[in-house]
Amino acid sequence: MNPNENSHAPLVEQTLVGFDLAAEHHLAHCAPCQMERERVQEALQLFGAANREYTNRSESFWEQQAARILAARNERTRRSRMVMTLAPGLAVLMLLAFALLHRAPVSAPAQPVSQIDYDHELLVEVERAVQSGTPLSLQAATLMVEDSDSSRPMNSDNSAKERRSHEN
Repeated sequence: MNPNENSHAPLVEQTLVGFDLAAEHHLAHCAPCQMERERVQEALQLFGAANREYTNRSESFWEQQAARILAARNERTRRSRMVMTLAPGLAVLMLLAFALLHRAPVSAPAQPVSQIDYDHELLVEVERAVQSGTPLSLQAATLMVEDSDSSRPMNSDNSAKERRSHEN
């Protein structure tokens, strides 16, 4: 057999002609099936042509092909080793950063002075005074008590005096 001869042509022809009579009759009268048959026949012919083209390539082509495949495989192996080397270190760094971030105290952002609305603050104080029902004469003293540091204990002398004064 001649190497340039299409060795697939007889097989393709047998496959396409070897249908039974009912299939041939259907193919003769069905346009979609005829188009599909032509598409398959064309694909098989392209496959045969590509196969012949590959077999006619020189030995140097195949050697170059093998060298490129080997180089790509070596590069992939090298990258894989690098990833396997760096991945545990990166994971440890991420865990360390995560641990440090969760240990750091979270401070509330300080509100800039320029964003404080003094009119609103005054309105809120007025509403509190009106809702508290404090007599007008004691409102200044109430504001002073509210402004004082509540975490500081009261002077023990003052608290004792107050208890005595109320005992009567």
